[in-house]
Amino acid sequence: MATELSCLLLLFLLAPALVAILWLRGRVRSLTTAHAALEARRADLVRLARMTAGDLRGPALGLLGSSERAPPELKHSLIGTCRYLLDLAEALLDQTEEPGTPRRLREEVVQLGPLLDFVVAQVVTQLGPGRRVWRVSEALHGVSLRADRRALHQVLLRVVTGAALSTSDGDCIEVSASVVEGRWVLAVVDEGTGLMLAKTTGNGVETRGVGVGLALARQLMQAHGGELAMESTARVGTRALVSLPADRVLTPHKD
Repeated sequence: MATELSCLLLLFLLAPALVAILWLRGRVRSLTTAHAALEARRADLVRLARMTAGDLRGPALGLLGSSERAPPELKHSLIGTCRYLLDLAEALLDQTEEPGTPRRLREEVVQLGPLLDFVVAQVVTQLGPGRRVWRVSEALHGVSLRADRRALHQVLLRVVTGAALSTSDGDCIEVSASVVEGRWVLAVVDEGTGLMLAKTTGNGVETRGVGVGLALARQLMQAHGGELAMESTARVGTRALVSLPADRVLTPHKD
């Protein structure tokens, strides 16, 4: 009798805990299901944002290239609208990236010359042929890099597109490389307005780590142990500096 009473008392004491455990298990299942649904929804939104950015970027670059032929009273308005759409596309892309997420690189030997030619051809196609004077150093065609090809292509496309957006018909864009303090540095220099990145300070010059829409490119360079910096001077031009550790250059650049 005493044993039965003890068991009943123990069951009475444990009953609330057992009920709480069962409730918590059900709650965990519900939260897990809700989290999986949210992650699936987030993945769908990321894909949609990237598709939307691409849909904005292509036509905006095409219109920007055509703006040189627009009537004077419409030209500045058209250019402003195109650049707004491009900034919006870049902002959308940046928002799809998880902050602080380490980048996984698929490294291979990348021939820089053909990749640069491809990037310039992409930008020229979208802006229209013969609208910029491109001066790409011949020495770059002898450079091989140990890098993630897709990531490097994305970085170069962002940088070269930025140079094209900062310039007008007939302006020059130069691409060259050098070794600075033991690091290999690719420089993309334009003679445009410099207004795309520069915020005028006391001397009219500001050096910034990245400009609008280049956050992703900077992360990709950091994953390679490199850096991306923009130096812009109003009414003078912009210089983009893409630097990599010397051990990533398999065929050293020669001046």
